[in-house]
Amino acid sequence: MKKIFLVLTSVSLLVISGCGEENFSRYPSVTIPEFSNKDYYAQLSDKNPQVVYNAVVNLGGRAVEFGKMLSDDKADKKLPQYIGAEKTYRKITELLNSSDVDITAASLRFLQLFSTDYAAKAEMLNPILKIKSDNRQVAYEQIVTLERISNKDTRIADSVLRKFLDNPSWIVSRSSYLLIDKLENENLRQELIARYRTIANEEEKLLILTAFKTHSGDSDADFFFNEIQSAKSDKIRYAIYDALGNCKNQEKVLAWIAENYGKITNNDKEYLFRRYAGIMDEDFSSRLLAIFLKNGFSADKDFLVLLNKGIESYTYSEDAAAKDTGEKLDNLKMIEEALFAGKVMVSDWQAILKKREAFNANINAMQTECNALTKKFSASINTIFKKYGVSEEKRKLYLENTAISRETLETLFEPDKESKNQK
Repeated sequence: MKKIFLVLTSVSLLVISGCGEENFSRYPSVTIPEFSNKDYYAQLSDKNPQVVYNAVVNLGGRAVEFGKMLSDDKADKKLPQYIGAEKTYRKITELLNSSDVDITAASLRFLQLFSTDYAAKAEMLNPILKIKSDNRQVAYEQIVTLERISNKDTRIADSVLRKFLDNPSWIVSRSSYLLIDKLENENLRQELIARYRTIANEEEKLLILTAFKTHSGDSDADFFFNEIQSAKSDKIRYAIYDALGNCKNQEKVLAWIAENYGKITNNDKEYLFRRYAGIMDEDFSSRLLAIFLKNGFSADKDFLVLLNKGIESYTYSEDAAAKDTGEKLDNLKMIEEALFAGKVMVSDWQAILKKREAFNANINAMQTECNALTKKFSASINTIFKKYGVSEEKRKLYLENTAISRETLETLFEPDKESKNQK
């Protein structure tokens, strides 16, 4: 399950995961009047390091666009824009070897943005790993870039990751946790668990838990189960619950929650329910919510409305026969059955179902009436068209567009945006 809510401190790792900062705001630069990309590209070979650095930053404003262009199979590779984008990318990749740390750091930032829509991310790996600088800004940008271009198949030596992990900079070393998580490096994860056991600082514990954001293993789950029962900090328990929600063995997690339901605090139950209520069409979420409802957990009417909307949308979707849609509807039905089995909020849920039935009956009645009128109207129009010699093909095309769908009728019951705003 990919949707993750992380509990993080106000400092540290917010920028590493993107956070919408798709620019060079942390790099001061000067914009030269009347300069084009071509002019800045020429400055990439300037003898003055500051001029080169400034050119990299200014070209960074087009980095995402360049990467997207070079990954477009339909792009004309002879166009000056394409050639310019490719030459810029190659030249800035060469600048990673610069002896000037500002140029190297800015070049890494350029590549972060460039990689956004660039297909061949793997080719960027080796040039980035070859950087030898110990500069804090360079190391930080290396981590961020590697985190962006890596996937489950990426292999980065433990020695490289350890260099980041043991960096004297607090920012750099803690930033490396998300890269360790992205690569699912179990060796370093176990080292971090050992470190976790020896510290009392809540902030440090929370940061270490970011290394287990995705696909934690069985041994990690066992450790987390024990920690939940002993941790006094709400923040730590919530962060562990988030990690467990992405454990590889989700059956094990669900079984543990079912067996230990009575030991979970009411605050934790509320957190977990809110955490997964919005994604209850996914297997793990729906099964977790079913466990809660069967054990007597009482959600509010907002949750029931959400469940109702989910069932309605999948029931009447155009691709209801599709496999994934069918599975999602089954998940929602599972929650509905659990709600009745738990004997909690049943009256509220039944009231919503009655409203839905009444609404559907009204819609169906209007659809029947509309169909009858449409049939009568079509017959009259068809007679007139025949009289004036309109071809059968054109008559058929016109008449096919006179039917009113269920979806169109449903919109009649919904006020438009202007009406809602006026209310």
